[in-house]
Amino acid sequence: MGQSKIGWRGQTAAFLLSQNLFVFGTSTVFFAVLWDIALKTSSGAWMTYVSLATSLPAILISLSAGVLADRYNRKWLIVLSAVAVTFLTLAFAYVFAFVTQELWLLLVIAVVRSFGNGLENPAANALLPQLVPAKQLTRVNGYNQIIMALMLVMSPLLAGYILSDLGIFWIFIVDALTAALAVLCLGVVHVPTPTVQHDRDSKRQNGIAAGLRYVGQTPLLLAFMLFTGAAFILIAPSSQLSTLYVNRTFGSEVWHLTFNEWSWTIGAGLGGLFIARHKKFRDQLGLIAIGFAGSGIAFAEMGLKQPFITYLFFMFISGIFYPLIQAGQTIYLQENIPADKLGRVFSLWAILSTGIYPIAMLAYGPLADWVPIGRIFIITGLLLVGVAYWFWWRLKQLSW
Repeated sequence: MGQSKIGWRGQTAAFLLSQNLFVFGTSTVFFAVLWDIALKTSSGAWMTYVSLATSLPAILISLSAGVLADRYNRKWLIVLSAVAVTFLTLAFAYVFAFVTQELWLLLVIAVVRSFGNGLENPAANALLPQLVPAKQLTRVNGYNQIIMALMLVMSPLLAGYILSDLGIFWIFIVDALTAALAVLCLGVVHVPTPTVQHDRDSKRQNGIAAGLRYVGQTPLLLAFMLFTGAAFILIAPSSQLSTLYVNRTFGSEVWHLTFNEWSWTIGAGLGGLFIARHKKFRDQLGLIAIGFAGSGIAFAEMGLKQPFITYLFFMFISGIFYPLIQAGQTIYLQENIPADKLGRVFSLWAILSTGIYPIAMLAYGPLADWVPIGRIFIITGLLLVGVAYWFWWRLKQLSW
């Protein structure tokens, strides 16, 4: 664990603040790009393009990023990624605001940020256990979910206000300011560089292929990853098509989209609070399965014909269950994977959890222009309940 005069609690607080400032800036930009495109096109195909732009680059770089996180200083990987992404975002945003307002430029910005997120996330997830004692990981991850939810509550409100009254360029200015503050917060965080040799044989033993072999040769971990991929394919419609669903079903005003995001993030904050109140869960796999099942029921209910307030209630319920999945899986991997393999395992997990969205959207996006989105929510939600049961049953059979 890194040495610092402020101790692990101070370093952890600074690290969580920095990561959630990145989340705030990234979320604000994401909502601005998504809403601007959704309101201008109301197209399932364009929602697919957005999903591909925000997720596919992260998939392409993720495994390599996991290798880098296991070889080099994780703090500096995060800093360099943030600086590069912020500079490129501002450059393309300037062109979009003052040269030509072609929508494809917003997709380019999404691609740049996706590459940055793909590089940063494995390093950030693998860095946290370097700062926090093992017995405090569950609680700290819960606090992280709460802070993240607060940031996600504020970001759509800010995005809606700026998009309506000031113009999209100012959203990118806010993003640059939050990135600068986040980098400053990381200044007090000190973690050692992983002790990995850089000769050819060592690189082969610690490369992408070696990480994939480790997952493939560990039956429990392999099943964990396969079920994660299946579950998030079914989560994809509610995550990627809810904006379009609200736009088509309830109205195209920005406040509709803002409340759609708010209801989910407030629920996610309560879910994070539930996790933070526990030092450890005896049945982590059961916790994750409950998160999958509860989300599936909420998604199915969201697809029914109902008033907007009822839809928002079930969106809120889905938010409560999401931290059980996200934090539950994060803690499970942090506590059970060797430190020298953690970056590569997290990169694979990121691909199968959020990175699988663009692949799923290749089917869901065009389908949304032919089939009512509510019907898609109902079918995928019910299937997710089934996956939750099989996840719990199969992984309990294997155990570590």
